[in-house]
Amino acid sequence: MSKFFNDTRTVQNVNPVPATANIDIQQLVGALKQNLEGNGSSHAHSTEMDLKHLLQPLKNSHEVAADVVARRLEKCPSMRLPRTEEKSFLVSQYNPAMQAAVEAYRTLRTRLVKQQTKSGTRSLVVSSGAQGEGKTLTSFNLALCYANIQHWPVLLVDADLRSRGLSRLMGDPKSPGLAKVLEENCPYQSAVLRTDVPNLYVLPAGEMIGSPSELFSAPWKEFIGWASETFRMVIVDSPPVLNLADFDLITAPCESVLVVVRARKTAREALAKVLGQVDPRKLAGVVFNAAEEALEKGYYRYTATAKASGS
Repeated sequence: MSKFFNDTRTVQNVNPVPATANIDIQQLVGALKQNLEGNGSSHAHSTEMDLKHLLQPLKNSHEVAADVVARRLEKCPSMRLPRTEEKSFLVSQYNPAMQAAVEAYRTLRTRLVKQQTKSGTRSLVVSSGAQGEGKTLTSFNLALCYANIQHWPVLLVDADLRSRGLSRLMGDPKSPGLAKVLEENCPYQSAVLRTDVPNLYVLPAGEMIGSPSELFSAPWKEFIGWASETFRMVIVDSPPVLNLADFDLITAPCESVLVVVRARKTAREALAKVLGQVDPRKLAGVVFNAAEEALEKGYYRYTATAKASGS
């Protein structure tokens, strides 16, 4: 049995779900699974071919973006990402049993890139209704997939200052972090870290002094503006949507939102509340996470799906 927790997939031709809709999660999952039927290795190959075809006209702009990052972050500190987390894309890409998960993340990235080329968005907030649904691992692995695109510099931000889950996943790297950027106007190039994965930069959470909700005001908007101008993609691991003021403040200056829900954990009422709180114009998709799917010979794997919002 696969131990992979956060395998994700995207689905074509699924109607967008309005943020105010009365969501039946079983109905949503059924529609997503129907769209996944017939996907296999040929689908993974076509996904990569689609991506190359999609990005070819943008080659020059990608090279310019890489040059901008190199100049602005010439003196930023460096770090090595840990390879000890078994659910991390960094490990799974070398494990044949995890290839389905790897291809699922790549498919999710390709669908999002298609949306970006149409809308021009450069910032994506990844969140969920509550802790433990897979938003942090989705953010991390999705950023790694984006970084695999040549000349596509990516910034991964840990904006969950309460749990610091992404920072812990990355080994708690030494950095003033986002907290000091927001609290003390720390220079961006002193807080952002260049990783040993080409094109991937990270901003850990750091140690905060004040209330997180009070920090995400003017300094956060300015930082997102700078990051969106500097990088081709900014992925923000956000606190959960429900019962916290942080999410609304974080998403205000950002352009798109990806919602993660987990099989057998997220209640349909919670999903309805989450979608009711997300601006429908910013909804990039919904990732259905940790769905167990029977394979031939009695084996199982964990899969998930994501629907494109069409916005």
